[in-house]
Amino acid sequence: MGKRGPAAPSSADRKAAADLHRKRVADYDRAETKAGQEIGPLPKVKNPRRRAKGLKDAQFFHRTYFPNSYYLGFGQPHIDAIESQARAIEDGGLRAIALMRGGGKSTITQRSAIRAIVYGFRRYPVIFNSTDTFAVRSLKSIWRELGQNDLLLEDFPEVCWPIRCLEGIHQRARGQMLNGEPTRMEITDGHIVLPTVKGSKSSGAVLQALGLTGAIKGLNFLASDGTPIRPDLVLLDDCQTRESAKSPTQTDDRERIICDDVLGLAGPRTNIAGVFLCTPIYVNDLTERFLDRDRHPDWNGSRTRMIETFPINTEWWDRYAEVRRNGMRDGDGGAAANALYAAEREIADAGAVLAWPDRVKKGDLSGIQTAMNLYLTNPVGFKSEYQCEPESTRLGMGSREFSPTAVAGRVTGLERGIVPATSTRLTAFVDVGGELLWFLVAAWNEQFGGTIIDYGTYPQQNRTVFAKSDPRPSLSMLYPGHSASQRVFAGLGVLLPDLMARHWSREHGGESLKIERCLIDAGWGEAADAVYKSIARHGDYPIYPSKGVGRSSSSVGVAKWKLRPGERSGFHWRLTAGEGKRGRQVQFDPDAWKSFVHGAFQVPQGSKTGITLFGSKAGQHELFAEHLAAEYSEPAMTKGDTYDKWTVRPDRTDNDWLDCLAGAAVAASVAGVTINSTGNTEKPEPPKVLTQEEVNRQIKNRQTIRPGKPS
Repeated sequence: MGKRGPAAPSSADRKAAADLHRKRVADYDRAETKAGQEIGPLPKVKNPRRRAKGLKDAQFFHRTYFPNSYYLGFGQPHIDAIESQARAIEDGGLRAIALMRGGGKSTITQRSAIRAIVYGFRRYPVIFNSTDTFAVRSLKSIWRELGQNDLLLEDFPEVCWPIRCLEGIHQRARGQMLNGEPTRMEITDGHIVLPTVKGSKSSGAVLQALGLTGAIKGLNFLASDGTPIRPDLVLLDDCQTRESAKSPTQTDDRERIICDDVLGLAGPRTNIAGVFLCTPIYVNDLTERFLDRDRHPDWNGSRTRMIETFPINTEWWDRYAEVRRNGMRDGDGGAAANALYAAEREIADAGAVLAWPDRVKKGDLSGIQTAMNLYLTNPVGFKSEYQCEPESTRLGMGSREFSPTAVAGRVTGLERGIVPATSTRLTAFVDVGGELLWFLVAAWNEQFGGTIIDYGTYPQQNRTVFAKSDPRPSLSMLYPGHSASQRVFAGLGVLLPDLMARHWSREHGGESLKIERCLIDAGWGEAADAVYKSIARHGDYPIYPSKGVGRSSSSVGVAKWKLRPGERSGFHWRLTAGEGKRGRQVQFDPDAWKSFVHGAFQVPQGSKTGITLFGSKAGQHELFAEHLAAEYSEPAMTKGDTYDKWTVRPDRTDNDWLDCLAGAAVAASVAGVTINSTGNTEKPEPPKVLTQEEVNRQIKNRQTIRPGKPS
C-alpha cells in the first residue's frame, strides 16, 4: 500500500496565507510610498558666497540667478526699479515708478517677489495685476522659476528642492516628507505656500497673485504652528487695462481699491510695504495718479524715459522719416532708411542719450534708431508709453469739464421713466449714428431744472458698458442688406413711436405726460434724408430735425444771426422758416448749450435748477457719465465774441449722450421754457415795484438829511 500525499490545506489555512500575503504586499507598498514621499536629506548650499552677495545686492541677484530673463543689459530704468523694490522689501515704504512699455515690469516684479521670500525678507507678498488672468500667469511664472531654475536650486535648496522633487505633479505635495516631517506645500492658481523646512527663513511663506478688482479683503493664512499671517508686501504690476484707463469711473474705483483695500491688508497696526511698477496710457489714468506727488505723496512717484535727450539734428530725422515711410510703402521693409542711417549715423545720433541703449529691435542698427522709429511712427503714443509722459489735456483758467463721479452721483431715487412731481414738460433728442440711434428723455420744470428720466440706444445693447465702435447688436445686424440711410429710417420707425406715443408716469401717481418736443440730429451725412422722411412719416408727433452749428474763426454763433421772415429764435437757437422741400429745422450752437448743461450740473442738488438723473445708484450711470466727460472746453474768441469751445478728448471719443442732453435742453427752450440772456439757470429777482407814495417818502427823506451826518 503506497504512502499518502500531504493533506490539502483547509479553507482556514488558505485564508490565513492569503491574508499574510496581502499584509506583506501592503507593507511593501507603504514602505515604497513612504520612501517616495521622503525627499531628505536636503542638499547643501552649493555656493554660499554667491547666495550671500545676492542678499546684499539686489541687482546681482537679478542678473545672476535669472540670466535668461535679463539677456539684455540693464538700463537706468531697470536699476531704479530693482533698487526701489529692494528698499521697499527690506526697509518698507511705498514707491511708484513709471517704466516704458516692454521695459520688463512683470519680470522685475516677479523676480523681486522671489528674492523677498527666499531670503526671508517677507512672509506674505501679494502681486496685483490688472486682471485675474494676468495674475495666474504671474504666479505660474514664479512657480516655474522655483521648480526649474538650477541656480536657485543650488543656492536655495530649502525652497527649491521640495518643489523640484514634485516633478510637476502637484498632488505629491500632500504627502511629501523631509527628514520625517511634512513639507505642507500648497499650489493653486491663486497662491503658493512654500515648503515648511526647519531652520529656513522662508519656511511656510505664502505668495499670492490677484487681479486688482477681485476679492482681496481679509487675506490671511495660518502658519504651520497655527499663527495667522497677513500680507506684508504688495507688488503692483501695471494694474490697469486700456479700457479701465479710459474710464474715469473705473480709474476712481481702482484708486480706491489700492488706497483702502490693498494698503489695509497688513492689518490696522502695520504699515504695508509696496511698489507700483506701471506705464501711463492717458492723462489722469491710474498710473498718473500714483505718480503725482501732490495727490499721493507717500508713493514718491517717479518717471523714467526711453530717450533722455533727443537727437539735435531734427531736420535729418525728418528726412529719414520720409525715406522710411516711402520705403515701407514700396515694401522694402525699411532697407533704404537703414542704409541712410548707416551712412550718416554720426550725424543722426548727435546729442541723443538713451536710458536703455541695449534695446535694439531686430533689423535696426542701434538703440537710438529703434527709439526714433517708435517715436516717428506714433509721437503721441511714444510720449505716454515710452517717455511715460502722456500728452496733457489738462485744462487752464476758464476751462470746463464734467466730473464723471459727480455726474453719476446726482441721482433722484426715482425709477427709470418716472417724471418728478415738480416737472411740467418732457423733451427728447435722438442722435443718429452709423450703427446706433442714441436717445435721451428729460423732464423739465419752469425754472429750467431738469431730470434725465431715460436714455439708451436703439438697438438696445446687451452690455452696460460698451463702445460705439463695437455695438452688439447694431443696425446692420438688425437690417442686413440695407444701406446706411435705410437702416436709420428703419430704426427711427421703431424708436420714435416708442418714445412719442408713450404716456410717461408721474411721481406719486399724478397725471402722466407725453413728450412735448423732440429733436433729431439731421446733420449726419447720408442719413439726413432718412431723418426728414421719418419725421414726415410720423407727422402727428411734435418732432423737428436739428443741426448743431458751431462757431469758428470766421463764423459767428447762431445767437448773432439775423432773423429772416417767418423764423423764430431763442437762447442760441433759431427755428427756420421752412423754405424748400425739407421744412423747418432747429439750428443751435452746441458749444453754448454744452456750457449750459455743464453749469446745470454744478448747481447743488435739491435746488429748483440743475440737472439730475433717475435711479438710486451712481454705478448704473457709469457709461453715461463717461460720455459727458468725453469733452472739455477752453475759452475761444470769434470776432470779439468770447465763448467756450468744446472739444472731444483724444482718448475718449464716445460723446453721444452729451450731444443728446444738450439737444434735449434746446428742445425745452424751443418748447417754451425760458432762459435769461446770460445763460444762467436761476432767474434773476425782478426789481421791486414802488408805489408813488413810497417814492415821495424816499424823496422827502433824502431832502431832510443834514450835511456831514451819515445817512
